[in-house]
Amino acid sequence: MESVSARPAGRRFRVRRSRIAVAIVVAALAASLLATPAAPAADGRATPVLRRPVHDGTSVTFHGRARPRTAVRLQVRGDGRWATVAVRRSAANGRFSVTVPAPRRSRVFRAVAAGRASKSRRVGSAGPPAPAGLVDACGPRPQRPDGSSYDCTFHDEFDGTSLDRTRWTAQDTDLTGVFTGQGGCYVDNGRTIAVGGGTLRLTATIHDRMFLCGSPYAPFPTRSEVATVTTTSRFTQTYGRFSARMRFSSATGSHAAFWLSPEDHAYGKWPLSGEVDVAEWYGNDQTRVYPSVHYVGEGRQESTGRECPVPGATTGFHTYTVEWTPTVMRFFYDDQFCWSHSWVPTNVRAPAPFDKPFNLVLAQIWGSGWAARRLSSPRTSTLEVDWVRAWR
Repeated sequence: MESVSARPAGRRFRVRRSRIAVAIVVAALAASLLATPAAPAADGRATPVLRRPVHDGTSVTFHGRARPRTAVRLQVRGDGRWATVAVRRSAANGRFSVTVPAPRRSRVFRAVAAGRASKSRRVGSAGPPAPAGLVDACGPRPQRPDGSSYDCTFHDEFDGTSLDRTRWTAQDTDLTGVFTGQGGCYVDNGRTIAVGGGTLRLTATIHDRMFLCGSPYAPFPTRSEVATVTTTSRFTQTYGRFSARMRFSSATGSHAAFWLSPEDHAYGKWPLSGEVDVAEWYGNDQTRVYPSVHYVGEGRQESTGRECPVPGATTGFHTYTVEWTPTVMRFFYDDQFCWSHSWVPTNVRAPAPFDKPFNLVLAQIWGSGWAARRLSSPRTSTLEVDWVRAWR
């Protein structure tokens, strides 16, 4: 009897074990099926993609990809923040399309979905589409006085998240020993040089406490931290058109500039080899922006344009341009002619010293003399740069 009864007991045990195994397999399959939707969720957390926009002159169409069936917000950068201008829901495959009126001035856009932002895209100002062949890497090609078109040789739209070191190098007192006449220490760090939201920001700061400014010659104590970037050893050019779109600081004591500097100082130290200030700004005189041409002998004639008002130079972005030829410098602010100068140097014969390669410089420092800081002046001053371009 025990053997007879044992067989059924063992059989029941085997049946139960097999049922348990089947249950485990079913549970595993169910768990895997339930886990399958997690993949799209993980993919949905990926950064949305905003493709290069299509600009037809009156409207701009953005195409891109985001998490499937997700609200996509098209945002534009302005006044230091992002503002939503349109909301669309992506399709089942994640694709989306948004069309908005073309901006009146160059603006930076991005797409935000599922809490993440795409790479920013810059869109030029509204206007009729440029004829074929009249657009290059700098955008619509400006015309020379003879009616021919300039060719783009350099541009930076500052669409990334850091300074493009293939285009620019930062002045650093710790490496070069160069400092401002007011004891300003050139520093290359995130406080002084920052790129984001489609702009470059150069900031000068007066710190609460003294710090030691490093130098290969003799370190010195100061409270002044300033910023300068230049294309030296990266980009130089002789003659052509040079332009930057910028917003200056309203801080008293602020001193900022976009200028051209000789690459090799072939005729000697400043001012022997010349200098071209495309736009120089003083926070203590906010009625105008100054263009200047510096060289030996400039004192015999007016070498600074003193009647170039730029209303709103601190509240909005404006474009500052010089056209440099072998005989004259012509300055334009917001594409309006401002001032011109033909140089007559006393140490060399024209077109020298302005017949050699010059590089581009952007600077934000503190002023001196009548342009110096006051007790009521802010501790920081920032130059914002939308873009820089050059043509030949």
